[in-house]
Amino acid sequence: YFIGVDIKKFSINIGLIKLQNFDLKLDKYVSKVIVQNKAGTSTTEYTDSKMAKAEIHSKQINGSTVLIEYKIRVTNVGEVEGYAKKIVDYMPNDLKFSSELNKDWYKTNTGLYNSSLANEKIAAGESKELTLVLTKSMTENNTGLVNNTAEIVESYNEQGLKDSDSTEGNRAKSEDDMGSADLILSIKTGQVVATVLVILSTIVIIGVAAYIIAKRALNKRVI
Repeated sequence: YFIGVDIKKFSINIGLIKLQNFDLKLDKYVSKVIVQNKAGTSTTEYTDSKMAKAEIHSKQINGSTVLIEYKIRVTNVGEVEGYAKKIVDYMPNDLKFSSELNKDWYKTNTGLYNSSLANEKIAAGESKELTLVLTKSMTENNTGLVNNTAEIVESYNEQGLKDSDSTEGNRAKSEDDMGSADLILSIKTGQVVATVLVILSTIVIIGVAAYIIAKRALNKRVI
C-alpha cells in the first residue's frame, strides 16, 4: 500500500548560504593646483574633478613649478566589510615625487605605494580618502594633458572573498578598483583676448563719436 504524502507541507534545509559580494571601488580626483613662479603663488581648488584645467601666464611659464594635489577615494560598494591593503599610483614620467610632501607614500620601480589603509576597516557604503601631492617643472614645451592613474592592488576581507572585479588574477573589463584624473596645463591667453577686446571697443566708440560729431556739423551747415 502507498500512503499519500503532501510534499508541499515539507521543506528541506540543505544548508545553502547566499554568498555576499566584496567590492572596493577607487575614484581619483584633482583637488588643488598650486602654481609658483616669480610673479608669486596662485592656488586653484576643485571639487571632485576628474578633468581640471590650470593656466599659466606666457611670460611666467618657463621656471614655473606646479604642485598637483590628488584625492584618492576608496569606497566599499559591496556587501562585505574589508580593507584596502595596498594602493599604487602610476605617476607619469614628467611628474616628481617628494617623500616630504607625502608621508604615507613610498616610491618603487613600479610606482608610488600607500598602505595607510591596511588596518582601517571599510564598512559597506563607507569611504576612506588619501591625498597625494606631485610636482611638475614647467617649460613652454611641456604644457598639455597630465593623466594620472591609481589602483587598489591588494585588498582583504575576513570571509576570504575575492574582489568582484578580479577573475582568476586577470583584470575584468568592468573593473572599478582603478581610477584616473586628468589635468590640462595651458598658457594663459585670456589677458591677451581681453586687451584686444578693449582696443576694439575703444576704436568702435571713437568711430561712433566721430560719426555723430560729423553728422551734427553737416546738419548745421545745411540749416
